[in-house]
Amino acid sequence: MNTAIIYPKPNQRQIYEDYSAKIYRYFRYRVKNVWDVEDLTTTVFIKVYSKLDQYDGRHPFGAWIFRIAHNALIDYMRKKRECPVDQETFSTLTATDKLPEECVLTQETTEGLWQKVHTLTKDQRNVISLRYLADLRMNEIAEILGKTEASVKILHFRGIKKLQQMMEAKA
Repeated sequence: MNTAIIYPKPNQRQIYEDYSAKIYRYFRYRVKNVWDVEDLTTTVFIKVYSKLDQYDGRHPFGAWIFRIAHNALIDYMRKKRECPVDQETFSTLTATDKLPEECVLTQETTEGLWQKVHTLTKDQRNVISLRYLADLRMNEIAEILGKTEASVKILHFRGIKKLQQMMEAKA
């Protein structure tokens, strides 16, 4: 008896609405130039739409689309030979309904945290960013990175633990 889950194919509008912001944030974290981020995001959606008939439904759609995004980023990095570090990216992600003092403190903490993320291993950085910037589940991250879910959970745990230690040492 075959009990495999078959995931439905979403329509193009739904795909864009559900994933455009997540993919943009995923690229923005790694690429300095905003124009390149927009180009990469557009490229991903062009590839997704052109290959939509190749999506077989056996894996979560989010994992499939982020695999395309991840591959596009790898291609970009090979072409640009750019180190994916952008320290001002996360300042735009803070809430604006706080008092100015709270905003400054939150911004400093966020910037400090994401600066420390850059000290993690490449695999840990990938897992942390896919988990918290793209809001993906562990099984989707595992599929995107071509790793087992258990290894992704270990990378996540060790990365978070290392970040906690660095933040506590700072305090």
